[in-house]
Amino acid sequence: MSQEHSVLVVDSNVAFSTMLREGLEQNGGYSVTTASNGDETLQALASSEFDLAIVDLGVEDPDGATLARMLRQQKPTLRLMLIPLMGEEVPPELGDLPVQGILPKPFFLPELPGRIADALAQPIASSQAVAGAAAAEPDRASGRLSVPPERLPEIVQAMTRLFQEINAEAVILTCGGNLIAHTGRLPAEEAADLAQVVGESWRTSVRVAKILGREQLRFEQSVEGGEHMFYSLAVADDIILSVALRVSVPLGMIRHGTKATAETLRALISPTQ
Repeated sequence: MSQEHSVLVVDSNVAFSTMLREGLEQNGGYSVTTASNGDETLQALASSEFDLAIVDLGVEDPDGATLARMLRQQKPTLRLMLIPLMGEEVPPELGDLPVQGILPKPFFLPELPGRIADALAQPIASSQAVAGAAAAEPDRASGRLSVPPERLPEIVQAMTRLFQEINAEAVILTCGGNLIAHTGRLPAEEAADLAQVVGESWRTSVRVAKILGREQLRFEQSVEGGEHMFYSLAVADDIILSVALRVSVPLGMIRHGTKATAETLRALISPTQ
């Protein structure tokens, strides 16, 4: 029997999540919290610590795959179990996501405590995910603004709102070319590649300003390629908020939404007095 492990169940099907909660509490001795969407999930993460999160890929607002990536980014040491759609397997685009277990539908309820115990016994997230979290630690020695890890849930929540508002393919937050957080449809590896491009563009902007003998203004850039656009805006220093989306979205709408989100993020990362 578990030693009061804490489990977060994320499923929009209330009857199903209730069944999981009752099965785990009664037969496994687990402490279970349920959430039905992204907002409830982020609120639960902000108020409690969990040993394991079980995410149904059928959840919406945001979709289950995006939410699973958000959890991995925010809580690199959180064990993660996915529930694929009925009769299906985990989609290939999530092949790079470190998870500790899969709970297929349908399954036999008596199997549940054993499957959860197996997931809790698995190693935590990959070293790459942990390293990403470490990169977000405040650089107090430099005196520059940085991203406090405890603010990541609120930061990702604001990024997810922007993702939905402008129907983006991806929204990423970078610092010096390192990926801090991302949400959307891009795999983590591709988001990390974009982060490096953003870092290179920012450094080029700094060099150009220096050559011209000018003080660098706040970094802003839009690049079009084929049917897509990539828009970047500095939140503070070299912390850059970027969005990738189709060019059919008006640039004015992109700029307005990104600037509003950047202001929200700036308030979250600014030192409190």
